[in-house]
Parts: sequence; structure tokens; C-alpha cells
Amino acid sequence: MCRTALCGLIVALVAVRADARTWTVGGTGADFPLIAPAIAAASAGDVIRVRGGVYREDLVLDKSLVLAGEGHPTLFGTGLGSVVTIVAPECQLSGFTIEGSGVGGTNEMDAAVQVRSNGNRVVDNQMQRVFYGIVVVDARRNEIADNEIHGLRELPFGRRGDGIYLYRAPENFVARNRVSGERDGIYFQYAPRGRAVDNVVTDSRYGLHDMFSDDVVIARNTFSDSVVGANIMNSRRVRVDRNTIARNRGVPGIGLTLKDCDESTIRGNEISGNARGLLLDGSSVNRFTDNTFRANDTAATLFSSAEQNVFSGNQFVDNWSDLVLSGRDSGTRWSADGRGNYWSRYRGFDFDGDGIGDAPHPLVGAFERIEGANPAARIFLQSPAAAGLELAARLAGSAANDAI
Repeated sequence: MCRTALCGLIVALVAVRADARTWTVGGTGADFPLIAPAIAAASAGDVIRVRGGVYREDLVLDKSLVLAGEGHPTLFGTGLGSVVTIVAPECQLSGFTIEGSGVGGTNEMDAAVQVRSNGNRVVDNQMQRVFYGIVVVDARRNEIADNEIHGLRELPFGRRGDGIYLYRAPENFVARNRVSGERDGIYFQYAPRGRAVDNVVTDSRYGLHDMFSDDVVIARNTFSDSVVGANIMNSRRVRVDRNTIARNRGVPGIGLTLKDCDESTIRGNEISGNARGLLLDGSSVNRFTDNTFRANDTAATLFSSAEQNVFSGNQFVDNWSDLVLSGRDSGTRWSADGRGNYWSRYRGFDFDGDGIGDAPHPLVGAFERIEGANPAARIFLQSPAAAGLELAARLAGSAANDAI
């Protein structure tokens, strides 16, 4: 009896799939001139193909549909709220240019696309002059991929939205998107186990922002030419792997910030040309392995609240300062399993050719000791006085307490 009922259910599901219809919108011979009537007429599982043109309407996907643009039709919203809101699960939205969202005048997350259900795909769309690009709220297992998002760059950061914002939204996949001109390019907030892979974010406040989101994977992205490349806060077990974090300058001008983050892995990243490459504050038991800190004003700034972190296999190359310690050292280890780090500013010798310096290397230079206690002194970093101080310290001949 139960087996018969199960077979009947399977047959019914297959029948629904077989009966799915494709609707057309726009152009000669189309089923509808606008998209909203096609959504109203369609049944779950149908496909709606929208031909090239401009469609001025806001849409709500309240049934599981595929909405596919052909020739990148422009969907121009009314300027009130979000342009597309997805409330049914397992929808797909692809192939559109989307403009004309609200601008947050009612303190709402007005977006090109707002997702409020599970298992959807928002792929291959272009979004421009929108407040938020894509917002995912109280939803999981969505794919946000291959979209291009341009925000309201003429506005100050405080009046812009975010490129891709995930709020109370675990286990979402964000990949290969290009975001610029937003407040935060990609923002995980209360969104654990998410993945951000192969995205490119430029010209924003934070390239990536992660708050209260444990077990997030951030891999192979480029975060550049923003105020902060990646800002990770109040999270645990985050994996930051093989990203390029470059040319993030100004105030505060940081490549990667870890604030109150523990037990995370930062591996294989290229952190270059930033005002400060790494800022570590209130974060403990993290491992930094095989990263390259190159041509930053300061490669790494560590506060005394950052405890028991481990650095090994990293390269510190051509930075103005490799390390600034603010306050006392808190048990940072500069090698693991016999593997230390490479320092281009090392002035010692390797007489036996084993790749390890034979004289101790002071982690913090003479000037950086002054800067650690008085950050305003940094303005004199490249001055003759600073160079003279470093020379005098080397000629003194005694190893510093923090030498490794």
C-alpha cells in the first residue's frame, strides 16, 4: 500500500515536470508584453524567457520559476523598494541588467534583487545604480554567482548599500561576482558556513565584511583599491585562503583586519601595497602560513590583545616596516615545526647556506618601537632621523629582546 502510494507520488512529480511550460515576454509573437503578467500566469516549474528590451516594473517571484533574459534585457524598477523579490524556493534569475531600486529612504534594504527563500540561483546579471545589489535574508543554500554590481559611488559610504549582503543566512555560495562602488562589497552577518570564492571587489569601504559568521571560507578573491580589503570580526574558524589583497589605503587603509577572531587559518594570501597589510586585535590562536606581505607601509600591526598566534612560512618583502607591536607581546610564535619566516630586511648572514640566518633578526626596528607606543610618529618613518635611528641601533651590536 505504502509502496503504491510512493510510486504514485513519483509519477505525479515526473508528470508535473513534463508539463512545465515555457512562456515568452516581449517582441513579436510573445505570450506577454510585460514580465509580471507572465509570472501570474505561470505555474511552479515553468520557464519565462524575456527578450531584449526595457521593462519598467518591480517583480515578485512567488512560485518556483526560471526567469531568463535573452540579450540582457533591462529591468528598470520603479525606484520604490527592491526591483526583484524572490519569496518562493528554487527559482533562477539570470541574464538581466537591473537598475532603479529604492535608495533606502524608509530604512529598508532596497536592492536590485532580494532573496527570502532557499535554494535559488541569481546568476549572470548586471546591476547598476542600485542601493544594495543582492540581499539574502533568512535564507540558505542560495547561489549568487557571475553577477556584476555597481553601486551609487557618487554618494559617501554611509549613504550607500552593500554589494552582496547576507543576513541571518547560513550556507550560501557567493562566487565570481564583480562588485564596485558599494559600502561593503560582500557582507556576511550572522551568516555561518558561507563561501566567498573568486570574487573581485574594488572601490568600496570594505571589500569583504564578516561579522558573527563562523566557519566561513574566503578563497581566491581579489579585494583591492578600497579603504579596507577584508574586515573579519567576532567570528571563529574562518578560512582566508589564496586571496589577493592590494592597494587598500587612506584612513584606516588596511589590507586584512582580524578583530576578536579566533582559531582561524590565513594561508597563501598576497597582501601588497596597503597602508597596513594586517591588523590583529583581540584575536587569538590563529595560524598565518605561506602568506606574502609585500611593499606595504607596515606589513603587520599586532595589539597586545592578540594572543598565541602563529606565523610560519610567510614572506615579508620590501615593506617600509615589517612589524609594529602595540603594547606587550602576547605569546606570538614566529615559527612552527622548525619553519620560520623570510624577512627581506634581514641584515645577517647565512654562512652554511641552509636558508636560515646565522645571526638573530630583530622583529621590531628601533623606529617601530617608538611608533608602537605613539602611532602619530609614523609621519617621520621615511625621514633622515628615522634612518639614523635604525643605523645607530645596528651599530650598537647587541641583539634586541625580541630577536629571532
